[in-house]
Amino acid sequence: MLKIDNLSVHIWEKEILNGISFDFEKGKNYCILWKNGSGKSSLAMTIAWNPKYEISSWDILLNWESLKNLSVDERSKKGIFLSFQNIPEIPWVKLFEFLKAIYDIRQEKPISFMWFKKIIEPLVEELEIDKSFLRRDLNVGFSWGEKRKIEVLQIRLLNPSIIILDEIDSGLDVNAVKQVSTLLKKINSTENTFIIITHLFEMLEGLPIEQVLIIENWKLKETWDENLMNKIKKEGF
Repeated sequence: MLKIDNLSVHIWEKEILNGISFDFEKGKNYCILWKNGSGKSSLAMTIAWNPKYEISSWDILLNWESLKNLSVDERSKKGIFLSFQNIPEIPWVKLFEFLKAIYDIRQEKPISFMWFKKIIEPLVEELEIDKSFLRRDLNVGFSWGEKRKIEVLQIRLLNPSIIILDEIDSGLDVNAVKQVSTLLKKINSTENTFIIITHLFEMLEGLPIEQVLIIENWKLKETWDENLMNKIKKEGF
């Protein structure tokens, strides 16, 4: 379980979150909604950690262990995964090398390239990613849909317990949205928790949502069941 207790955050003396408390339970999925600039992405970045943020009061507990003094990589090792809104292209770093590096850092010692190949190739095949991508520079020249599939591959490889998807539909066409949505359904289990920030409800089709959180003016205004999404589809925000 991920527990947020009285979280208040500032950046450059501007308040971006105010007194948020909520429990994200294991095996359940959540959607965070409201208009741009309301604090949704700020909450995601604070959970994963952004050093620019000044936290005035808070605690974040993962399985009853405080994350308060942990760095980005330490939180990642504990099982927190945050997707990028805008996925960077990184030349000179091969996708295979990157994936092996993020896998090795979670092991007691690095494994061999041949052994990692036996781990990653079945996952690439499962997600219908061309194996040639493993030899390409990280995200360089990839379409938005391909970049998102690589993020899903990382989730599949690392098996995090808290999966935060911040507008993962950004830049995707209709077909790519359906493909990524299908992949998310395959990953969904009783052992992980999705926290999804989105404006595109098609991304959530087939993924059970336990609660919808409304963040407005940097505060947690209210929580609803998934019927709220149907209402917003018809009436807007």
